[in-house]
Amino acid sequence: MKKQSYNQIWRVFALTILGSALLTSCGTSSGSTLTEMEIHLYFHSANNEESIKLFFADESKDIPYLDIDTAVSLMERVNHEIIEDKNYALTASAQGAVVTITRENQYPMQIDCDKDTISFYDFDAFFVPSWTSTVIDVLQPDTVFEGLILSEENSYSRFGSEVVFDLKKYGIDLIEENGKYYIPMQTLSDIMLSLPSYVCLLYNNEGVFVYEYGSEPGRELLRKYYEAQPKESKSEALAEFTYNELCMVMDYYYGLKESHGIENFDDFFAETALSDALRSTDPEMSAKAMKVLMELYIDDIHSGYMLNSWRMGLDTNIEGKSGKSIQDMNSSAMKYYTAREKFYPDGVPGYEEVGNTAYITFDSFMTKDQDADYYENAPTADTQDTVGLLLYSYSQITRRGSPIKNVVMDLSMNSGGDTVTASFVISLFLGEGSVCIQDTLTGAYSNECFRADANLDGKYDEKDSLLDYNLYCLTSPISFSCGNLVPSVLKSSGQVTILGQQSGGGACTVMPFVTADGTILQMSSNHRLSYMKNGSVYDIDQGVEPDYVIRQPEHFYDRQALTEYINDLY
Repeated sequence: MKKQSYNQIWRVFALTILGSALLTSCGTSSGSTLTEMEIHLYFHSANNEESIKLFFADESKDIPYLDIDTAVSLMERVNHEIIEDKNYALTASAQGAVVTITRENQYPMQIDCDKDTISFYDFDAFFVPSWTSTVIDVLQPDTVFEGLILSEENSYSRFGSEVVFDLKKYGIDLIEENGKYYIPMQTLSDIMLSLPSYVCLLYNNEGVFVYEYGSEPGRELLRKYYEAQPKESKSEALAEFTYNELCMVMDYYYGLKESHGIENFDDFFAETALSDALRSTDPEMSAKAMKVLMELYIDDIHSGYMLNSWRMGLDTNIEGKSGKSIQDMNSSAMKYYTAREKFYPDGVPGYEEVGNTAYITFDSFMTKDQDADYYENAPTADTQDTVGLLLYSYSQITRRGSPIKNVVMDLSMNSGGDTVTASFVISLFLGEGSVCIQDTLTGAYSNECFRADANLDGKYDEKDSLLDYNLYCLTSPISFSCGNLVPSVLKSSGQVTILGQQSGGGACTVMPFVTADGTILQMSSNHRLSYMKNGSVYDIDQGVEPDYVIRQPEHFYDRQALTEYINDLY
């Protein structure tokens, strides 16, 4: 998932950073001497080699700290250079054991080294991009969509509660000495970078890596990360810190705790008999436990074990059982793929007309080609990205003399993708669309509204929709994530008929994160996508039920028969 997207089910990548001096810990009763080490820093590229100072309280130098000045500088740089939020700015001030870091929007974060807490007066407002008008921003389009999609002024937000990360509860120390302040690199990565920016920090004893999850530069960074020599064991300190940090990040950020009946993950790990394995100093044993956790017990399809720690190397195979949700998804995918291949052995076309019915088919919400200017060069039948396909389809459906009466968006094999693209698809069908984003951590929510310039005339008006046609959306159990969000919103509008089988669900955006020992994971985050109707917020995690059931996968793709069926509905 790029920084504003639902990531798809299938595997991606993720990574890293930290800072300097000799000090003592205020978070524990006994002092801990820190040692300083200068090490390579790779910022967003394997070719971008710099240096950074790390600090260690453990003798094995497995748990790096950053000084606050370095941490603040890193956060600003990530937002300026990777997120491209040029207005993002932080100022830091200190009093006693407390550091206050304030955004340019005047929302603060406090780091208390005596209490070992990180507090936010308004968590969502501290992390929201400077360009957005809502307190949570998941759908607001970036520069790639400039001109094609407009975020409406009638978007609005409800603010959430104050948030305090109680690190002492997890045995995580914040350090202060003589006016200098230090934070574990892993804690910085988990709380301040992973979700808001989709950037993770990785450390392999030889370098620190600042990685944008799923990005093209990240592939080379990962190769560099895995060059470190594997190790047969972890130190006791790292094994315990890895466990504690995992409990902390999942307690605060996992968006489906209530659905799983989880009060806290320390208890959950004990109840599932995973605690000892997760705490193991054997990298392979703890990795197996993480895989079982994500893919058997969590089993929500968005959450998963992505890549090994450098301590085992990239190619070590970690076996584990999959849960019923993953198994059912894989089984359904094979059935529908086989059925579609029978009718379309050379691949299904993105746009197809069968009699008076237009079919638009795409299996993921692919973001717009960054270099494409569709105002200068209109998309064609060969255009690959989803926005280009939709614009081309619109031009064909609405052309002079068009025979089209019915429009079917086929999401039967769509497993998700980019949320901004999803908002474009919704607004192209409906003229104006909206999606609600809830924060399960704070209770805040935003209702974001948007319009698309479907006919590329530079205006947002009543011509920019397909509401003059009979509209349908085809869903199956594989329709997951954005492939579930879009039909949920379309059905709630009362303007679109849902055909097929109940969609596969998936409400939370994906959060990439890295464990302290270097294992790369992802999970359903605290940002849950919903829709709002009559002032009430409706969850979409259970999927959307069809208005008309199609039982056999083969009947989804026999489009001659399906067209006749659709015409018989009227």
